[in-house]
Amino acid sequence: MNKKLLTLGAALTIFGTALTSCGNNTLVVSNDVLVVGMEANYQPFNWTTYTSSEHTLPIYGTNEYADGYDVAIAKYLSEETGKDVYVKRIVWDSLIPSLQQDEVNLVLAGMTDTSERRESIDFTNPYLTSDLAFLIRTENMPEGYGTKENPASYEQLLELFDGETLVCQANVVGDGFIDTYFVNNDQGKTIRHANPQSTYPSAANEVKGGVSFAMPAELPVVETMTNLGGLSVLYCDYKSFLSEEDLNDLSVSIGVKKGNTELINEVNAALAKLSDDERNEIMGDAASRSAENA
Repeated sequence: MNKKLLTLGAALTIFGTALTSCGNNTLVVSNDVLVVGMEANYQPFNWTTYTSSEHTLPIYGTNEYADGYDVAIAKYLSEETGKDVYVKRIVWDSLIPSLQQDEVNLVLAGMTDTSERRESIDFTNPYLTSDLAFLIRTENMPEGYGTKENPASYEQLLELFDGETLVCQANVVGDGFIDTYFVNNDQGKTIRHANPQSTYPSAANEVKGGVSFAMPAELPVVETMTNLGGLSVLYCDYKSFLSEEDLNDLSVSIGVKKGNTELINEVNAALAKLSDDERNEIMGDAASRSAENA
């Protein structure tokens, strides 16, 4: 990890102090500060903790803290732009409205840039591009495929999931893939879609308990959930069956209010300095920390 990432911990002292000094005053959202909206409940991208550390930022208006990949990126952007950063905890369905109503000026929450969302908000360039994988009980792992070296083909996935139920967190990319590629398959396989769960850990526990057979999600999420015990990563050749649009959905970008070109350009300039290796290293560190909070 290079020097600019190592300085993120020091930046926390500055911006944590700025947040504390705000007291009970109303936070004014403008391009002079970074006001970030996230769920703080979406491991390993973001989650809530009660302990301050070099990895956390205070959650505005509470005595709690946010940690995760998104928090590390928020701190990085704060350092690169020289602006104070504030984190607001907002439920998923209210993140886009919060931008439109100027409650925040960045949604940094593992959100995918889609044509539908672009009707309401703008997006920066991606700040992480991931792989698709499945979480599965270790005892149900197939022999001979599904490993990183020999990922499962689409046909193998359909055969494995035939007669089974898939589950995911609500309103995320993986949940949409269940119907598109597995329930509505053209090979006569019977695959069911369980009621989506409110969080990834809840969905993962359904898999662990045998209520559902597998959970599709971004690879860092799946890797993190294996720490619940008795679970494994089922790798797949997703590039052979996902549409171009759905492949794009595996990238996450930062939401910005429509027309705020100044802030988009500033964030994109900062992200351009962050290499793919650095991004993956930050995510790996976040995933390791989030395992303790799963």
